[in-house]
This record gives sequence, C-alpha cells and structure tokens, in this order.
Amino acid sequence: MEILKHRANSLYEIDSKLGLEIDIRDYKNELVLAHDHPNEQSIKLENFLMQVSRNSLLAINIKSSEIEDELESILCRTHISNYFTFDWSIPSLFKALKHNLICAFRLSEYEKNIIPNCSWVWIDSFHGIWYDADFLFTLKKLGLKLALVSPELHNRKSELDKVKEIVNTVKVDAICTDLPDFWYI
Repeated sequence: MEILKHRANSLYEIDSKLGLEIDIRDYKNELVLAHDHPNEQSIKLENFLMQVSRNSLLAINIKSSEIEDELESILCRTHISNYFTFDWSIPSLFKALKHNLICAFRLSEYEKNIIPNCSWVWIDSFHGIWYDADFLFTLKKLGLKLALVSPELHNRKSELDKVKEIVNTVKVDAICTDLPDFWYI
C-alpha cells in the first residue's frame, strides 16, 4: 500500500519514502500548487514535478477546470507516469479521460456513482466510515485501484483503528494521511 502525504504542496514536503497528494490550480496562465487561493509564492507544478521521485505515487487533486491540456503536457514533459488525478468536475473528468489522463472518481456517503473508464476510486468518508471490507472487495473485483482518505483528515482519529482493520483485510492501493507512521503495516 502506498502512503500518500496529504497536502504536500511545497518542495520541503517531498519525502522519497512516501507518495504525495498535491493540489493544483491555474494561476496567471500556469498550473501551480495551492490548496487555497494561489499567489506569487505558489510553486509552479512543472518545477515541483522535476524534484519528485519517479517512483512516488502522486495523487493530483484538481482545483481548477479547463486545465486538461496543460496538465497532460506537463506530465509528459516531466515524465510523470505514476499518478492519478481526482476531484474533477464531471464535464472536466470526461475531458481528462479523453486526454488519456489517469483519473479517479470519488465515492463517499454522498457520491455513489461509478464512473466508467476511471482506473482509480477516491474513497472518502466525511462523517463516518460508511464502507466495509466487502464493499472494497467488490470495487477491486471491478479492476479499480483504491485510494482511501484516512479519517483524521476529517477530525475523526477515533476511527483510525477501524479503517486499519479494513485495510489489513483488503489490498488497498493507497491511503492519504497526515499520519504516515500509523499506516506502516
């Protein structure tokens, strides 16, 4: 299982032992890393990717629309192939898939639709763990790679052990967390 460091939006957040979850936005006609509003200090995506290990899994959280062409170009130029994108608006997701970008769709207690042609699923739980091992096995049987959002990201540390038990049962591909040491199994 790949452990994704949550909001690794700066060069000092890069850890070669971990995968990275990053947030990208467009700013002054460039793609930059920023969870909230980008500014002059936001690092350019291309500069960041030049510093990332090609072995590290990247979970690219899309915070802007109409960036499919530029993102595809940057990933190609920087030779990044171990990644998936997520949180596209539905129209942009379909455009991203046409550009052959590796995409995930989100499942949560509010979002239940499986989107065809995505190879990953981003499994979130905003208010409580709604899935179980059987549900995740079903997704795996569909050929999907699974990325879970760790419960502490929604202020629910009390559910960490429950999710770890599920992760120990099902071959989850990635987990996004602020607590990487907890997830070393």
